[in-house]
Amino acid sequence: MGLPGAVPRRALIVRGAVGADATAVELLHQRGFAGIVSATGVDDALARIQLEHFDLVIVPMAEMHSAHLQLLDRAVQRAQSTFVVGTAETADPDLMLRGFRSGISEFLLLPLQPTEFGAAIDRLLQRIQAAGGGRDGTVIAVYSAKGGVGVTTVAVNLAHALAQVRQDDEVLLADLVTGSGDIRVHLNISPTYDRGDLMQKLDRIDKDLFRSVLTESVDGLWVLPGPDAAELNGALDGESTNVIINQMRQDFGFAVLDCDHYLGDSTIAALETADRILMVTDLSVAALRNTQRALLVARRLGYPDEKLSVVVNRSQSGEALSAVDAQEALKRAIYWKFPNDYRTAAGALTKGVPIARFDAKSKLSVSFRQLAEQLAGSHATASRNGAHPTGRTRMSQLFGRAPKRS
Repeated sequence: MGLPGAVPRRALIVRGAVGADATAVELLHQRGFAGIVSATGVDDALARIQLEHFDLVIVPMAEMHSAHLQLLDRAVQRAQSTFVVGTAETADPDLMLRGFRSGISEFLLLPLQPTEFGAAIDRLLQRIQAAGGGRDGTVIAVYSAKGGVGVTTVAVNLAHALAQVRQDDEVLLADLVTGSGDIRVHLNISPTYDRGDLMQKLDRIDKDLFRSVLTESVDGLWVLPGPDAAELNGALDGESTNVIINQMRQDFGFAVLDCDHYLGDSTIAALETADRILMVTDLSVAALRNTQRALLVARRLGYPDEKLSVVVNRSQSGEALSAVDAQEALKRAIYWKFPNDYRTAAGALTKGVPIARFDAKSKLSVSFRQLAEQLAGSHATASRNGAHPTGRTRMSQLFGRAPKRS
């Protein structure tokens, strides 16, 4: 329901977007939407939102062409506090993905179910309130198309370093790996609640509920562990991932996502929503091939180059392939290199503590702190720990022609 004394909200509903039933309008009235305007079609709606402010816009996805989606995206970015619900008679994954990329916040199936519609509007109201003065945290996704390159190690220790560097901004580490990742092991935690418990209450998510399922780890780091129960492993989908990440933004200054290697709906949603993607690789041929493919997919999905940063894990001199080789293969500068320090990394994992807790003076610990400072905007330049491409190497023989940057 609307809050006493709150400014009346305005909603724009495109004809056909909510069906003939008046229930949706009644539910909006109950939640403080006093000004509800009808648009005769998508073109009419797009023209109106250029001239007037609406807190909520509801559009029929079947009528949204590519040009419409582009215009809608620009309008939503300009308004910043306008949220969009898309409706359709069937759940078309391609249409939903294009919609999410164009600023649509929620998808609902027709005919609208009052409970689902009300829950979706409640979630958007929380975001509207946050847009009016709430926190807008930074989300960093840590991802690799290949397992075994140390994604969880990077996610855990980067989040811990951010918590130390930005003590005035709470930091969250989230396990988004299907089947639960290894965050529990890395931090030696036995949580009372986890992501599986949150999934059962997403329709009621708010700051208090979200905080209640988190575990506070060392040095003020908060953790959303993955579910331990096998039957909950597949419950995370794209829409649920978006809802959870939106809540993270509102409640935390920084959120670090430990992402699944498989590019399912949840992982794509996490990568889409993140402000920054750290694409982790090592200097093996297999890992670089997978990274090459992942970068190509990211470009096809329209991710801007500045959103993607390649991170080399376990870098050491004397390897068959160097960072320069990797840059030539990927056609992209290496953003960061973590030194290969097996003793420190293995020792920290065995004890179940972050690397900085195990050996704060180690080169690996220092490297994580420096990366955290850079990502948090404390100091340093983007090229400090990178390398610069030089002449041709034998990488072209190993990989063939790498994809050109668009």
